[in-house]
Amino acid sequence: MTSPIFSDEEIALLSDPSWFRLRARALRELEQLLLRLGEQLRARLAGDGYLRPAEVDLGEGKLAKGDHLEDLPYIYLDLPRSLDEQSLFTFRTLFWWGHEISFSLLLSGRHLSEYRARLLQNLGILEALDVYVSTAESPWDWRRGPGHTLRLSEGERGTLERLFRKQAFLKCSRYLEFNAAEFRQMRIDDAAILSFRALEPLILA
Repeated sequence: MTSPIFSDEEIALLSDPSWFRLRARALRELEQLLLRLGEQLRARLAGDGYLRPAEVDLGEGKLAKGDHLEDLPYIYLDLPRSLDEQSLFTFRTLFWWGHEISFSLLLSGRHLSEYRARLLQNLGILEALDVYVSTAESPWDWRRGPGHTLRLSEGERGTLERLFRKQAFLKCSRYLEFNAAEFRQMRIDDAAILSFRALEPLILA
């Protein structure tokens, strides 16, 4: 039986500490950007005025990070935040290594039909703002593409109505790719606030 061996590529990676230091620096910078975003979101949320569950956290939020979102590093900020699957009301800014940054509004609970109705009423505007809706079975699926997300458009109204009959949640997202100017210039907070404002009409009281 042949013993496993490390490949040349693996040996080169394990021998080079510079990549790991660069990774650590980039993640620290991203964490600081999300902390700055948190301050801006708190200021925006201070007036409340949202159609929301009573238990939603509008002030603290949560910043978390890890290394195992499909085996890749991630950092996210949840604000506002309610993660009870029976009353989801969360805006998540998620950096996912090797993918992009996503800005997602996750909703469920007793106001779900109203959120969906507002989405359909604002479909043209949301299409122009490049908003996607999750088509997955779970709101915790962060992948983008066929089987996971659908780009909103007037032509997909029937598809959305069928989707709503199957899902017990609504998840709307915008995306910031790493080659975008806002990302290169560390303006993730600007992109996040724009995304929150784009989705805010769905949740205003």
